[in-house]
Amino acid sequence: MLLDIGRVCIKLKGREAGRYCVVIDVIDNNFVLVDGDIRRRRVNIKHLEPTDKVLNINKGIKTEDLIKEMLKNKIPVSYWKLKKDNLLTSEIIELYKQNFGEKWEEIAKSIGSPGKGKLII
Repeated sequence: MLLDIGRVCIKLKGREAGRYCVVIDVIDNNFVLVDGDIRRRRVNIKHLEPTDKVLNINKGIKTEDLIKEMLKNKIPVSYWKLKKDNLLTSEIIELYKQNFGEKWEEIAKSIGSPGKGKLII
Protein backbone atom coordinates (compact mmCIF):
# COMPACT_ATOMS: atom_id res chain seq x y z
CA MET A 1 0.00 0.00 0.00
CA LEU A 2 1.27 3.46 -0.90
CA LEU A 3 -0.05 5.05 2.30
CA ASP A 4 2.01 3.21 4.87
CA ILE A 5 2.85 4.42 8.39
CA GLY A 6 5.20 7.40 8.24
CA ARG A 7 4.19 8.57 4.74
CA VAL A 8 4.05 12.36 4.51
CA CYS A 9 0.94 13.55 2.65
CA ILE A 10 -0.79 16.78 1.72
CA LYS A 11 -4.45 17.03 2.65
CA LEU A 12 -6.56 17.87 -0.41
CA LYS A 13 -10.06 18.42 1.01
CA GLY A 14 -11.63 20.30 3.90
CA ARG A 15 -10.55 23.29 5.92
CA GLU A 16 -7.06 21.82 6.37
CA ALA A 17 -6.48 21.45 2.63
CA GLY A 18 -2.91 22.15 1.59
CA ARG A 19 -1.39 21.19 4.93
CA TYR A 20 1.19 18.50 5.61
CA CYS A 21 0.18 15.44 7.57
CA VAL A 22 1.72 12.07 8.32
CA VAL A 23 0.01 8.67 8.31
CA ILE A 24 0.29 7.27 11.84
CA ASP A 25 -2.04 4.28 11.47
CA VAL A 26 -3.84 2.41 8.69
CA ILE A 27 -7.49 1.77 9.62
CA ASP A 28 -8.66 -0.12 6.51
CA ASN A 29 -8.43 0.08 2.71
CA ASN A 30 -10.18 3.47 2.61
CA PHE A 31 -9.18 5.27 5.81
CA VAL A 32 -5.98 6.19 7.64
CA LEU A 33 -5.26 8.06 10.87
CA VAL A 34 -3.19 11.20 10.27
CA ASP A 35 -1.56 13.87 12.40
CA GLY A 36 0.89 16.68 11.77
CA ASP A 37 0.01 20.25 10.82
CA ILE A 38 -3.64 19.24 11.19
CA ARG A 39 -5.72 17.79 14.00
CA ARG A 40 -5.29 14.07 14.55
CA ARG A 41 -8.14 12.49 12.63
CA ARG A 42 -9.36 9.70 10.44
CA VAL A 43 -9.14 10.65 6.76
CA ASN A 44 -10.32 9.04 3.54
CA ILE A 45 -7.25 8.16 1.46
CA LYS A 46 -8.90 9.85 -1.55
CA HIS A 47 -8.44 13.17 0.30
CA LEU A 48 -4.65 12.78 0.59
CA GLU A 49 -1.82 13.36 -1.87
CA PRO A 50 1.18 11.24 -0.84
CA THR A 51 4.65 12.77 -1.18
CA ASP A 52 7.90 10.91 -1.68
CA LYS A 53 8.95 11.49 1.96
CA VAL A 54 8.58 8.78 4.60
CA LEU A 55 9.37 9.44 8.26
CA ASN A 56 10.75 6.70 10.48
CA ILE A 57 8.00 6.62 13.12
CA ASN A 58 6.10 4.03 15.11
CA LYS A 59 2.36 3.39 14.87
CA GLY A 60 0.36 5.74 17.11
CA ILE A 61 3.22 8.18 17.83
CA LYS A 62 2.44 11.13 20.15
CA THR A 63 1.75 14.46 18.45
CA GLU A 64 4.75 16.16 20.10
CA ASP A 65 7.15 13.46 18.93
CA LEU A 66 5.68 13.59 15.42
CA ILE A 67 6.14 17.37 15.23
CA LYS A 68 9.79 16.95 16.27
CA GLU A 69 10.31 14.32 13.56
CA MET A 70 8.64 16.58 10.95
CA LEU A 71 10.93 19.49 11.87
CA LYS A 72 14.01 17.25 11.73
CA ASN A 73 12.99 16.37 8.16
CA LYS A 74 12.46 20.05 7.25
CA ILE A 75 8.67 19.87 7.03
CA PRO A 76 7.24 23.16 8.34
CA VAL A 77 4.56 23.25 11.02
CA SER A 78 2.27 26.22 11.53
CA TYR A 79 2.48 28.49 14.55
CA TRP A 80 -1.26 27.84 14.96
CA LYS A 81 -0.62 24.11 15.53
CA LEU A 82 2.23 24.73 17.96
CA LYS A 83 0.16 27.17 20.06
CA LYS A 84 -3.06 25.14 19.92
CA ASP A 85 -1.44 21.94 21.16
CA ASN A 86 0.93 23.64 23.67
CA LEU A 87 3.97 22.52 21.68
CA LEU A 88 6.02 25.73 21.86
CA THR A 89 8.70 24.09 23.97
CA SER A 90 12.34 25.13 23.89
CA GLU A 91 13.25 21.82 22.23
CA ILE A 92 10.79 22.32 19.36
CA ILE A 93 11.83 25.97 18.93
CA GLU A 94 15.49 24.86 18.72
CA LEU A 95 14.64 22.23 16.10
CA TYR A 96 12.74 24.84 14.09
CA LYS A 97 15.72 27.24 14.30
CA GLN A 98 18.21 24.54 13.28
CA ASN A 99 16.26 23.57 10.17
CA PHE A 100 14.67 26.87 9.13
CA GLY A 101 16.94 29.56 10.59
CA GLU A 102 16.37 32.44 12.97
CA LYS A 103 13.25 33.55 11.09
CA TRP A 104 11.45 30.35 12.12
CA GLU A 105 8.61 32.29 13.72
CA GLU A 106 7.88 34.23 10.51
CA ILE A 107 7.83 30.97 8.55
CA ALA A 108 5.53 29.29 11.07
CA LYS A 109 3.15 32.26 11.19
CA SER A 110 3.10 32.65 7.39
CA ILE A 111 1.48 29.21 7.07
CA GLY A 112 -1.61 30.57 8.82
CA SER A 113 -4.41 28.66 10.47
CA PRO A 114 -6.82 26.22 8.80
CA GLY A 115 -9.65 27.74 6.83
CA LYS A 116 -7.81 30.99 6.11
CA GLY A 117 -6.98 30.13 2.50
CA LYS A 118 -3.18 29.81 2.82
CA LEU A 119 -1.72 26.72 1.22
CA ILE A 120 1.66 25.10 1.76
CA ILE A 121 1.89 23.55 -1.69
